[in-house]
Amino acid sequence: MTDKNILKNISLFSDFSDKEIEKMAALFSERSFKENEVLIPEQSENLELMILLEGSVAVEVGLSLSASAEKLMLTSEDSPGRIIEWSSAIDTTKSGGTASARALKPTKVLVADGQELVNLFKSEKELGYKLMHRILLVIASRLKDTRLQLISMAAQCR
Repeated sequence: MTDKNILKNISLFSDFSDKEIEKMAALFSERSFKENEVLIPEQSENLELMILLEGSVAVEVGLSLSASAEKLMLTSEDSPGRIIEWSSAIDTTKSGGTASARALKPTKVLVADGQELVNLFKSEKELGYKLMHRILLVIASRLKDTRLQLISMAAQCR
């Protein structure tokens, strides 16, 4: 269980009541990673919701399917409160991740088990809706960023 004051200071939970924060705090714990340590391997089954507390994380994809493939950094996250991993909360098929995440420097994250989140969402539908809405806003923002990157890359090829 994490300190509920930590969650109160994360924008993802800004409109959550004290009672909702308390329920969410019970699911989260803190985890630390060393520089260059992999938080999430590419193609791994994503089992957790992960939120950055401090540090910096590179989101990378392999340039081939080989485990030793060179990695391309898509983006980096260094703003506290940013979601690093969310698939466990929405991917009930467990299809595997599309990118890896690696600590660029010593990094601390909040982690919640995805199945525990799903169970909470089933019993606390309003709370589940609030968090899923926030996660969907993050996904929409990242899709927009990806589209802009693709447009930029296409323009450079002309």
